[in-house]
Amino acid sequence: MITSLKKIFWTKFSFIDGQLKFPQLQKEEIGIQLGFDMTFPITSDLFTMCKRILPNGKIIGIDPDPFNYQIAKNIISEKKFNIQLIQKGTHSKKDTVYFLIGEKSSWNQLAIIPKDTTVAITEKEISVEINTLDNILEEHNVDIQQIGHINITINGAEYDTLLGMDEILREVTNLSLTIIAGRYDESGVINGENDYDLILPLLHSYGFTTKFKRINELFWWGFIVKCLVNRKWIYNQKNYGVIMAAKGNKNLKWYQSFS
Repeated sequence: MITSLKKIFWTKFSFIDGQLKFPQLQKEEIGIQLGFDMTFPITSDLFTMCKRILPNGKIIGIDPDPFNYQIAKNIISEKKFNIQLIQKGTHSKKDTVYFLIGEKSSWNQLAIIPKDTTVAITEKEISVEINTLDNILEEHNVDIQQIGHINITINGAEYDTLLGMDEILREVTNLSLTIIAGRYDESGVINGENDYDLILPLLHSYGFTTKFKRINELFWWGFIVKCLVNRKWIYNQKNYGVIMAAKGNKNLKWYQSFS
């Protein structure tokens, strides 16, 4: 009985959380997910975003990890999701670099990023191709004006990836972004500065309205969820934040969730 109630609770909880994520992404637009975690249980934002663009929109998922790529490919094939996968990393330039494999796929990171010492990284590393998002989308003939939202969760490579998105940030008329930032480990610091202190003015220069919040400061995770269930990974330790940005006809939503 208790197990059934927990299952019902988490089903409802996950549904509400999904409804509060990426509210600016509209049907028939293109959503882009940079970095997707296929560690079990799979709750990737890749699929959360997909539900928002039905029936005629499209999601593009970009991640260099072959494990993530294959698991996501299998799910997409089974569920018939309209998701295109690209097995590459994103950065400010084209290159081939080493990719560090974590004990969880959510801990993977490019070797050229300061190493996150707060998570368990294995001794395994693979060679991966990185490129700018501008170049990757051009190679795949993506109409960037159809992009409605880009979610960037790539373990310390966020700022460099934004530097490689000049055309997108400059040319796309209506665009919203969510960007993980403010990690307390080494991967959240760039040349001695907090990454969000570099990212925010960069986005402002392209005409974006922005806000930066720690996860525990958000309405859903910082207030409602606190009342429902005390998630220790959020409330009992330092936690990362998210930059929310928008321009054109996209508006920041006060209730927006991100986890």
